[in-house]
Amino acid sequence: MNAEARYQSIVKLLRADGRINEEYVAEQAETLAREGLAEAAVLAATIAGIGYGRAQSWSDAFGWLKRAADAGDAHAQVQMNLLEGMNIDAWTGAREGKAVSDSPRIGLVEDFLDQRLCAWLISRAAPMQTPSLVYDPISGRPAQDDVRSNTTATFGVLDLDLPLLLVRERIANTMSVPVSHLERTSVFRYLPGQTFGPHFDFLMPSPQLNAEIAELGQRPLTFLVYLNDAFEAGETHFLRLDRKLKPPRGGALFFRNVDDAGAPDERTEHEGAPPTSGEKWLLSQFIRDKAQLPG
Repeated sequence: MNAEARYQSIVKLLRADGRINEEYVAEQAETLAREGLAEAAVLAATIAGIGYGRAQSWSDAFGWLKRAADAGDAHAQVQMNLLEGMNIDAWTGAREGKAVSDSPRIGLVEDFLDQRLCAWLISRAAPMQTPSLVYDPISGRPAQDDVRSNTTATFGVLDLDLPLLLVRERIANTMSVPVSHLERTSVFRYLPGQTFGPHFDFLMPSPQLNAEIAELGQRPLTFLVYLNDAFEAGETHFLRLDRKLKPPRGGALFFRNVDDAGAPDERTEHEGAPPTSGEKWLLSQFIRDKAQLPG
């Protein structure tokens, strides 16, 4: 089997999105990268940045990315240009926020991402958009529902890149949580009139969800980044607080979905209000209180 065919077999494993031998995937990606397959080097960079099936190492991640860029991989070259002259600590360090509400805890970070990063995330997410899902209260599984009309891109292992991995580290450090507690990152797109109706981000204990909560934890925190500002309205509306919030482009909004005892806090009910004109792009990061599956 040639290198490209072996690489595609790894891609197939990752696209299946089940439990797989992570060490095998990491080893094969690096082997294929050493054999000169540039796309495998891009994957090896992501794997090293995550710590997927191997020890996490930014040094190794940037080494693999540079190898791919030098081999002519366009995706790697764009990443290298975006990250040129970067300092890991500066990229991943916590950003200072300000409180909007102490109870429930809601805060804002006005300059969380710069314009280049916002544009990069929108460009990555645009071709990945699919209909958004919600938890079905009967089955406990994701399903389409009229309450949510926007679209979503969710980043798995094959979709991640080093800029987004560094953003995830920045979110984790800002919220003082392990990066392993972050769910997969999503980017939402709202066209005029599209909305995410009234909902909670915590998982309501129920026969359908108790097993998931026991295994993967509750979702105590939500972190949102407004990636653009070329739209009207489109606020995050906390209905029971009668509070609408809309950070500037690159600004972040975060809130705690549970109370001090860890119980669901229904005061956090909110909606993604529809834009009345323009497109709204929003990075959404849910945070659990237990480690998640890598990638």
